[in-house]
Amino acid sequence: MEVPLVHPRPASLELLLLQAEHMSSYIWEGQCLSQKFCARRVDDMWDFLRDHPLHPRIVRRLQDMGFYRIIEIGRLQLDWSLITALIERWRPETHTFHLPIGEDTITLQNLEVLYGLPVDGHPVAYPHALREYMGLQYLEMLQRLTGFQPTKEAAFRGASRL
Repeated sequence: MEVPLVHPRPASLELLLLQAEHMSSYIWEGQCLSQKFCARRVDDMWDFLRDHPLHPRIVRRLQDMGFYRIIEIGRLQLDWSLITALIERWRPETHTFHLPIGEDTITLQNLEVLYGLPVDGHPVAYPHALREYMGLQYLEMLQRLTGFQPTKEAAFRGASRL
């Protein structure tokens, strides 16, 4: 029995409003990509954590939220080719991966099963409350909650780097 060829083109472009800018159009048209994508590397974080243990308040908060398991799992062997392939097939309009065999998405149940992370209960992020914090208030809040105070530059970006 001959296996039919599978073409990775979506069945309908109705929901794919960003298709003109998406890299998958180059793949479907048989063109080579001039831009190579490098997946973000988390190795630097694990090296940092090895040399600088987490503050006890951060450990306690991670445990309370059920996310400390990620730290316990530690550094994983990652397949960067697979990650890059998945990045190339991710569609932000529909929050799905467009694969040759069909569409797929990641669910909270997947995370719960794979990592043992809790998916029920209160949300972890509180964007409405965080909007009230600006500049120095943001720095003080992080110091109070985590024992860590980032640079002022990070506070104005609303992000912190390890």
